[in-house]
Amino acid sequence: EEQYEDERVAEYHKRKHQWPPAPNEYVPNTPGWRSNHQRRFNQTALLEDTEEAYNAYLCLVHSALMSPNFTEFGWGLTKAPKSLVDALHENLMNGLRHAEDLLVEDAELFHDEEYDEEYEDSEDFEALYDRHVHVQKLKDENPLEFPLMIPNEQLNQRALEELLPIHEAWSGVKLKGNTAYGLRVYRNHSNLQMHIDETTTHIISSILHVGHDPDGEPWPLVIEDFEGNTHEVYLETGDMLLYESSKCFHGRPKRYNGKWYSSLFTHYYPVDWDGDELSWDAHYRIPPSWDDEPDDEGLDKLIITKTSFKEPECEHEWCSMKNTTKSKSPEDLVFGQVVSTDGKIKSLGLDSEDEL
Repeated sequence: EEQYEDERVAEYHKRKHQWPPAPNEYVPNTPGWRSNHQRRFNQTALLEDTEEAYNAYLCLVHSALMSPNFTEFGWGLTKAPKSLVDALHENLMNGLRHAEDLLVEDAELFHDEEYDEEYEDSEDFEALYDRHVHVQKLKDENPLEFPLMIPNEQLNQRALEELLPIHEAWSGVKLKGNTAYGLRVYRNHSNLQMHIDETTTHIISSILHVGHDPDGEPWPLVIEDFEGNTHEVYLETGDMLLYESSKCFHGRPKRYNGKWYSSLFTHYYPVDWDGDELSWDAHYRIPPSWDDEPDDEGLDKLIITKTSFKEPECEHEWCSMKNTTKSKSPEDLVFGQVVSTDGKIKSLGLDSEDEL
């Protein structure tokens, strides 16, 4: 590890990087975008756990400095094709009628990490079985905090292909599909910490909202745009949130108050995207002083879990929730149009949804 770090630092200096980054290194170079990331760089410098600190720097330099932006604001609201939405909603309703038979999502987000680390490389059957029992015990103790998964393989593939032109029109680049994932069904008391997505493959993405408990409380998707604004976006069935998911921090830090809430997630990347090279570039951009012991600057505490971030001293564990813009799909928004931070409805230049 020490040899690798020496080589990494040597490459950092060879590339003539500097720290802190110059204003013109931020992508995009807007005051709000710079301010958000400068604050998080300072918070990251205060982390005591070196692994957490390195992971945080890796996420932040990718988001703030290394990855290009493809759109003006980093997110937009549009409409999904009605025939696809209808098929997804029918599958959702059928699945909910037999909820007792659905699998609980075994996501990393819900694992006990210390326990996982002890057994993750084990080939011992008894150890692996013990881990399974342990995770199941966590699920039994906190059943509503684990999403359900409704089988959706054929519709996932259909969505990945059918929604491709929408993502290409919005981003302005030719894309390759990576994955469509769903149907995930969040349950009462669910939340999702703020994070960015996989930097090698999840570049241009969307959340297609399929449906939710009509008696549940509105549950916003929170996303930060390229101007530094924090948005609470409220989705209805058929709404699709387009976003640059490995660049813009997003999540659902508020706890859900309702029985069920379901969406489909799709991810694409540009056809000429070299995610591995960009990942190495991010490693080399982390400052040599990343593991120094800094002085406490009185910043809000930051906690990192892999690529998830939270600020436990603030309400909803995300301090910028104190000043948000609430958004929803305008009543006159139709298929082939998109709206974002500026509130202007713009055409995506698509054919009719019947021709997708």
